[in-house]
Amino acid sequence: MSSLPPIIDIRDDLNRARQETDQDVTEEFETVRDRLDAFADRNRADREGVLDEIDNELLRIEELLDGEAARDIRAARNRIHVFRDSLAETDEDFVVVDFGVRQHEESEGEPRSEREQVLPVGEVTMTATVANSGEDAEVVPVVTFYDETGEEIESVRGSAFDLPEGAEEQVEMETDVPEDAAYNAVSAVEASA
Repeated sequence: MSSLPPIIDIRDDLNRARQETDQDVTEEFETVRDRLDAFADRNRADREGVLDEIDNELLRIEELLDGEAARDIRAARNRIHVFRDSLAETDEDFVVVDFGVRQHEESEGEPRSEREQVLPVGEVTMTATVANSGEDAEVVPVVTFYDETGEEIESVRGSAFDLPEGAEEQVEMETDVPEDAAYNAVSAVEASA
């Protein structure tokens, strides 16, 4: 299976919801997993349609469930919305192919609850791979941190770098992860924006 951006790999939320309910939603969960698998094989325009399908199916599941299981599905929907926001903020000629985070040894931070996205607190190195389908450009990566409800906490711009037409490049930026951040997303914009 192709890899998914970590923020929309919501299988952890699905697994928790499945464990917390007696409702028979197996078919609905499989539909979401199938759409997640299909996501990586699509171009940018088609991916937005797949995200619509995933979000709609999650809404149906959320309406079937209650309590903690419904909360888990709502958290999954928040993650999809955060990712969609980052897509909307990325200039149309750029695609953030992948992004990740490496925690620094000296900033272990406090243990996170099981409910929170595994995102270290403190100083980290963010990585992002950006592709350019347009003309040569000067690009800036932007990492945005969100709390568990999907509310934006902070946005940090990295250093500008040159990205030739048709090229793909991995960049790194040092930043501090806010203590209440549960998710992050990375977008790419023209340096002049």
